[in-house]
Amino acid sequence: MKIAINARVLNERHGGPARYTMNLIRELTAVDRDNSYEILMYDRTDFPFTLPDNVTVRVVPIRSKIFFDYLYLPVYSWIHRPDIFLFPKNTFSPLVSGKKIPVYHDIVYFEKVNFREFKFFDNLHHRLMIPVAARFSWIDLTVSEFTASRMRELLGIRPEKIRVVKEGVESHFTRIRDKHRLAATEKRLGLIRPFFFYAGSLSPRKNMLNLIKAFARIKDTCPHRIYVTGGDSWRDSEVFRAIEGEGLSNRVIRLGYIDEEDLVAMYNLAEAYLYPSLYEGFGLPILEAQACGCPVITSSLSSCPEVAGAGALYVNPLDVGEMAEAMLRIIRDENLRSRLIEAGFANCARYSWRATAEGVLAIFRSADSEGTASAAHTE
Repeated sequence: MKIAINARVLNERHGGPARYTMNLIRELTAVDRDNSYEILMYDRTDFPFTLPDNVTVRVVPIRSKIFFDYLYLPVYSWIHRPDIFLFPKNTFSPLVSGKKIPVYHDIVYFEKVNFREFKFFDNLHHRLMIPVAARFSWIDLTVSEFTASRMRELLGIRPEKIRVVKEGVESHFTRIRDKHRLAATEKRLGLIRPFFFYAGSLSPRKNMLNLIKAFARIKDTCPHRIYVTGGDSWRDSEVFRAIEGEGLSNRVIRLGYIDEEDLVAMYNLAEAYLYPSLYEGFGLPILEAQACGCPVITSSLSSCPEVAGAGALYVNPLDVGEMAEAMLRIIRDENLRSRLIEAGFANCARYSWRATAEGVLAIFRSADSEGTASAAHTE
């Protein structure tokens, strides 16, 4: 079979969908040498692994998302006739040919609660085109049982069309025994221990405003800082104003993007990873922290309990007092920390990108089986 993948997200930004796409391509092309793959992008990117001979990268310099998705990809599909077309960011033109598989990382756009997550036109685009994708798709792929349940309820997608294949965690997210490596990251980034850590966007649903309020309640009872990594986000100015308003400018410190080696070291160095999100479709940083032996404080809502299992301290993300108390418990209770670390290791061992790829490949092969059965029936 010929399988096309819209990998445009690899040209655009860091974050969950890009990490998902890169890891899926790496593992799919490692385990599948029977099918041919075409990776479609509008700019070249450096793949940190060798692509085998059954993979072709097509670069078409159309930097407009609208033109790339809704003009180029349909034309490409008419000419090259892929059997399957995978869309890791869930929307596509209904004019695309082939069996279409969108990946739903979440469907926050359709929730009744307004999380103020996206700019107006981004939100409008997804609200218009996700139902179109669901109508014209062959299979609707998602990354958690939670998101699958929301797809059924909010989009009315038939259960038999939905497949859940969970994400994984890369092997380089691990406990670092080399103290010199950790010390080098501390020095390079100017870190002061002890600290809490958060990696990700500052968009409203990440609940940073309540986290800042919670930290403000305990700032005089602990020496900790909070280090935040990640790029610019929608409405992040609200977070900066809250930090200043609570007098935390020297205690909540934004580092911006850091490289992967330093990210792993930050998880290793942190007292705990803070992830009190109001809404997640999966929650990949939970697994990254657990794999590095970092205790996790996370939300009791959405997909977070499904992903974190027993390896997290759960809080109501709307209860500032409960969040503050959880941070103090992590600081004061060494037995709790140890239990969370061990449970975190056990939990993240259930996840791997190889298993993700094998799950997705099984879906691809079911399309081939359908075609074979159909041809035999015709004969």
